[in-house]
Amino acid sequence: MLAAHAPRVGILILVATAAVLSLFEPEAKAQAQSVSAAQKAQIVPMRVLRAAVVKIPFLAKQDPATGQLRGVAPDLAAEMARHLGVPLQLLAFNTANTGVAALQSGAADVTFLAPTSERAGLIDFGPAFMEMEMTLIVPAGSPINTLADADRPGRRIAAYEKTAVEEMARRKLSKATIVPVPIFVYQRAFELIRSGQADGFADLRDALLSHQSELPGSRILAGHYGSAALAIGYAKNRPLTAAFVRDFTAAVIASGFVARAITRAGVQGAAAPANQ
Repeated sequence: MLAAHAPRVGILILVATAAVLSLFEPEAKAQAQSVSAAQKAQIVPMRVLRAAVVKIPFLAKQDPATGQLRGVAPDLAAEMARHLGVPLQLLAFNTANTGVAALQSGAADVTFLAPTSERAGLIDFGPAFMEMEMTLIVPAGSPINTLADADRPGRRIAAYEKTAVEEMARRKLSKATIVPVPIFVYQRAFELIRSGQADGFADLRDALLSHQSELPGSRILAGHYGSAALAIGYAKNRPLTAAFVRDFTAAVIASGFVARAITRAGVQGAAAPANQ
């Protein structure tokens, strides 16, 4: 299904000046020496890192005036290109489906997404670089005060279909009925809540906070029923790429780079994994 969607791409090429590169020169040279020619040929066959970045607010936001992408995913892509010693080309996508399709077709080298079971059947993923809290929003006057209150027979919880949020909700809120809604159409979930067809909506805390004002009087529950892992994706059967992505992910977590990127982007309810 994913491959059937033709990608609509906005391309941004980041060109670093000599002055900027000089700030990182010692580290860049050391890192380049640790990446073999065979690895680089597999990871970046076009000698430029083509990063498929999906415009999801907690991953990347696009400036409407300049078209520039900012956020955790663009920051990671730039750091990966620096480690590889190659230029960066950011490919902006509106949906995860088109981003995945770009990797499958060879139009992109890496992406940054939640490794759902469906996506993992199409591309491979490295270890998680970021984890995000999943929780619920409930309407004013709701008897649901805790996540335990939501996990009861007869409770109806809306969730984006075919996402990590839905998969986790079905596992952790197993007594409730999960009501699928189209991905990113949170307005549909809010309609179901207003009409009494749903008792709550499951999503990432960061996303719920950004939409809460559109459901006056609503509450976002404390705690979380699970975490969504975000990871670097790449085409299947790329063992050299897999090794590089594993080591790169560990390095950017250990150095605090991911934590700083999360802070810069203002993503709430997110953190780098504690253990890798």
